Amino acid sequence: MSSDKNARTLSQPSNRARPREIREKKVVFKGVLDSPFRIHWPSVPLNLQNAILSHILQLLEGVSAYLSHRSAQNRKRKRNAILGEPTSQKKPRKTLNTGENASPHDRPSLEPINQKPTVEAAERVDFESPLILSHLLYGVNVVTKRLEIQTQRARRPTVISADISGQLLDPKPLKYIFVCRADVDPPLLIDHLPHLVAAYNSTNPSEYLKLIPLPQGSELALARALGIRKVTVLGIDTGFPDDPRLSSLLESVSTLSASWLSTPAPPLIATHIKHLRTTAPKDMKAARVLRTEEKAAAKEKKKKHLPKSSPLQ
Repeated sequence: MSSDKNARTLSQPSNRARPREIREKKVVFKGVLDSPFRIHWPSVPLNLQNAILSHILQLLEGVSAYLSHRSAQNRKRKRNAILGEPTSQKKPRKTLNTGENASPHDRPSLEPINQKPTVEAAERVDFESPLILSHLLYGVNVVTKRLEIQTQRARRPTVISADISGQLLDPKPLKYIFVCRADVDPPLLIDHLPHLVAAYNSTNPSEYLKLIPLPQGSELALARALGIRKVTVLGIDTGFPDDPRLSSLLESVSTLSASWLSTPAPPLIATHIKHLRTTAPKDMKAARVLRTEEKAAAKEKKKKHLPKSSPLQ
């Protein structure tokens, strides 16, 4: 299944389309005011993006098989629960006679017994949970929610109570966010991520968060590695052990930050100008005259269709 979408071209004109006069136009660029609070995506070379994607796929090896095995075990357990079959049957404990009058069969043997591993034990060994799975988040909504929570807690620290086991309920903040930017259509679905990352980094955390765009085709490759249909955003939290190879690859990726949020009295930001690509008629004078004539003709046509008012008696 390819990630490229084939567009269907329709050459037959629509019945509702009105024929318009084809006018000669040219491409022009108009300068307009841009928002100074816009956060741009980090610029990452294509060869570096491919190297990062290749290393991530190596870290995700075994995740698809483990998730598939866990899903099959869950379905089996639910099916047994519906059918009323017990998952494990406890055998009655047998008391052994260890006295002097005990037979040789009743006395416990002190010799080691070579027990063969069962099939379930072998499956548990073969399908151990990968290390990265417990520190992994994927999905636009899931990663966005975690970003909002950790940014809010970084700005307004709260006391988190501990549960019975003594482990904190506070989730660990994200350290890396990988986005399949080239595969997302429309891009508006992920345009909020740079702003959220910059807002979190502006709180001066102990470890800054990095946003990394991935090359085209990474969405399908990550989905196959995880055994799911689609993956757009992938997040790794700070609990994941430090990977020297991954750290060296991401060293040159710039860290996003919002200067107007990190300082109490932000300085004035210079005016930002952006250029908007549009079209304009080649002969502006002729186009202006034609437009005036069209307006006058439309006004006369409107007057003819107005109902005549009857004279007052």
